[in-house]
Amino acid sequence: MQHQWNSALLNGKFRGFARIGLFMLFLLLVSVVVVPIAAQDTTPLVPPQVGLRPDAPTYALHGPYWVGVRDYSIAEGENHFWVTVWYPALNPDGAAEGITYFTSAEWNVSVGFPADFEGPITGHALANAVPDTRNRPYPLVINSPGLLGYRQQSSYLMEHLASHGFVVMAMEHNGETIDVDGVWNGWGGAYSRPTETQLTIQYADQLTAAGGELEGLIDVDTLAVMGVSSGGWTALVGGGAQMNLSGCPTFLSQADGAAWVYDCTEFAPHQDEIAALYGLDAAPEGAWPQSYDARVDAVIALDADGDIWGSDYSGITSVTVPTMVFGSTGDTSNVPEHSSIPIYAHLGSTVKTHVVFENAEHGVIINSCTVVPWLGDIYYYDCADPVWDGIAPMISWSLHHSIPARHPEGRRGRSCRAGAGGGELPRYHL
Repeated sequence: MQHQWNSALLNGKFRGFARIGLFMLFLLLVSVVVVPIAAQDTTPLVPPQVGLRPDAPTYALHGPYWVGVRDYSIAEGENHFWVTVWYPALNPDGAAEGITYFTSAEWNVSVGFPADFEGPITGHALANAVPDTRNRPYPLVINSPGLLGYRQQSSYLMEHLASHGFVVMAMEHNGETIDVDGVWNGWGGAYSRPTETQLTIQYADQLTAAGGELEGLIDVDTLAVMGVSSGGWTALVGGGAQMNLSGCPTFLSQADGAAWVYDCTEFAPHQDEIAALYGLDAAPEGAWPQSYDARVDAVIALDADGDIWGSDYSGITSVTVPTMVFGSTGDTSNVPEHSSIPIYAHLGSTVKTHVVFENAEHGVIINSCTVVPWLGDIYYYDCADPVWDGIAPMISWSLHHSIPARHPEGRRGRSCRAGAGGGELPRYHL
């Protein structure tokens, strides 16, 4: 069953994550030495260390852990939002990692689909598997999808990270909808995205606490936030960035691509309503208050929005944790000159890096159309890239050579730090 969806809406901000080895970003940003603290009764089976291609590099191979997955509903006032958790798991019978995820009824309605629409996403995980506690606690990654994104938007990446010893929690945000006439209404995300990021981290505290469903499994004090597009600005705010709408342009320049000022067109007219949601008496004239969890250790901003940080991008300077900024030179939604380039330049972080994908579009970081065929039927380039499609292992290899000596395997004296500028890392053009 196919549903009609205005492809022009999809051509801008609704993007997923790509079939690429972006788990390497976490080796850059999260310094983790995993030490076994709890042994299980028997030595568990180890999954085959295979990749998408026979020549896949080391970090593009399946990690040493089987992947479990569970869904949770987190309360948010009178509402709720869905979170999917991927984690290292046991697989005593050696069952194949296979699962079909489905879009939620809430997400279906938010984008104009019938509530009972079943959008299947092919995955590789074991539903509700017993956690592997051998090397717990595992570092935590919080993932925010793009505008109107469903939580399994980047399932390939979430699964891969879990196979390498991370717990990953991906949110499905409230506050963003398309009405029956195809009109966007996304200003509520200015409040819901940062708030739900913090609620998800707090929920991780509950899950890993004594008596929790994932007791002792999660190291919430070793924490990264990641996101693509609107999820990218969500990740930046999650790392301490401050929204600043004073730089929103009065007129949209079609030459620069109108999509890059999407947040301005949504947020600026509704500043008073957004301020009220935050409990503020009035909308700030400049920087908005920070809204983040101080435990966040690292940020990965993938093709992030660049229009809500002030005309001088001063809202970015308050991000001081290690940060990776990812940009695509062919991005017609978040034009690099207005997003990834100035975001990287104005970060307050002393450890940062900028990965640039030449000629890639905004949809380079997406699930394959074979994983979400119904999305390919609606708008093909939401699950494919005209240049970079299908070469994940090579991209993974490139990212492997862009990381500093933070991962145990990288502590052989190799470092990619370059130039004078403190801990700043070079820009990598792929």
